[in-house]
Amino acid sequence: MSKKKVKANKIYSLNQCRLYKVTSLKKLCSIIKITEKELSLLVESYEGSEFYNCYINKDGRPIQEPKKLMYRVHNRIANLLSRIETPEYVHYSKKGRSHISNAEVHLHSKQLITFDIKSYYSNISSELIRIFFRHKLKCEQDVAYLLSKLCTLNDSLPTGSQISVYLCNLVNLDMFDEMKLQCEMFEQKFTVYADDITISGKSVNKSHYNVMSKILERYGYEIKESKTKRFTSNKIPVVTGIALKKTTDVKNNFYMELRQLCEGIDIHIDDASYSQLKDEYYSLKGKAQYVKQLNQKLPKFVFQTQAKLEKKLEGQL
Repeated sequence: MSKKKVKANKIYSLNQCRLYKVTSLKKLCSIIKITEKELSLLVESYEGSEFYNCYINKDGRPIQEPKKLMYRVHNRIANLLSRIETPEYVHYSKKGRSHISNAEVHLHSKQLITFDIKSYYSNISSELIRIFFRHKLKCEQDVAYLLSKLCTLNDSLPTGSQISVYLCNLVNLDMFDEMKLQCEMFEQKFTVYADDITISGKSVNKSHYNVMSKILERYGYEIKESKTKRFTSNKIPVVTGIALKKTTDVKNNFYMELRQLCEGIDIHIDDASYSQLKDEYYSLKGKAQYVKQLNQKLPKFVFQTQAKLEKKLEGQL
């Protein structure tokens, strides 16, 4: 099945969502565009693998992708959830926002702390999702329960589903609001990008970090200590992969990798196959576009290698 895009063409408040105050299973089926028989089939077999493709990706992460009928349902629910307005501090899976806009918020702060929530998706349970649909979207109990089952696999958010990138924001807004208020007390900036949280300001120290940790623990999460980083005024901060210099920039090792890629291409350009050169061309083009996206100048060697590749691919070298 070809994947369908999630289109957040409209943005509306939570109480304008079509899933708000769904009072019956018949109405739910109408909204998510399936029959009651299909709903029963999905709920009865949702713990099985019939409707999921489960595998380990190249980074060693377990992925669970819905397929067949479950994919259709997840795509429909994702389209509805994507339109719900979220606070300005949320930058993940949001039209007009990105990991770059997330970093830009902290551009001129003197001190920063970034940290990740440990095992974020796997700790978002079907019960937490049921509570969201029941108390935030005001669905009837049986509807909220069935939605929580449809949106989870083995009691957790599936990592490869379109719904997960929206539910991970929505089900935790109370927790994030609490963290945001805490930061405001100290005139600090606060952003959320999936499981990546950043606080910044004139002063951000261990005590502020400990308060964030306690809030997370109260909601059933914990910080991944190995990913926590504190940046003071004598260090270049890196937020969601973006280096904060005088402006937003790529990290230094990105430029090193870019140079290595170009040098490698220059060395084997006469011996490599057409398909290899084509892959390298698109890889180089993507990296160059990323640098341009941050309004940074590309090194001269990138243009030179790109020009060589274009001529080679056109059969002119």
